[in-house]
Amino acid sequence: MSIEWPLPSGPSDMSVFTHDNTNAPSDILDADQAFYVHVQWSVPASYAPLMPGHDFRIRVFAESIGDGQEQQIGSTVVVPGTAGTNYVTHVKIPAGTLQGEGEPTSGGDVSSGVYKLLAVLQHRNGAGNPTTISGFAESRLIQLRTP
Repeated sequence: MSIEWPLPSGPSDMSVFTHDNTNAPSDILDADQAFYVHVQWSVPASYAPLMPGHDFRIRVFAESIGDGQEQQIGSTVVVPGTAGTNYVTHVKIPAGTLQGEGEPTSGGDVSSGVYKLLAVLQHRNGAGNPTTISGFAESRLIQLRTP
């Protein structure tokens, strides 16, 4: 997915991948083990020299497919700006944050254990105030199994 920058700007992209507790890429995860959401994004070359002293706030949200949870997962991560064009951060999701397949939901049904993850990027200026630069990217579907 892309990031919206004021004009003129060059190419900018954002992507999201999940890794299991051993840090190996995986879309099938165990609900009782921590996992990681890797968020990568790029800054147009024309904006890179302006980034030192600024930062990016990254939050990850989960949306269930079928019955299950919908919430922010993991902590909000703040990534300092640099003069470079490529960024990556890893958001650790603690074990048990999301329900696995077949676990009971608060509504009395059972969780599908299938989720779409969405990473949200917000650029902040040197004073820590949000700017108009923002973006998002979604993951492929992931499944949390109940071992």
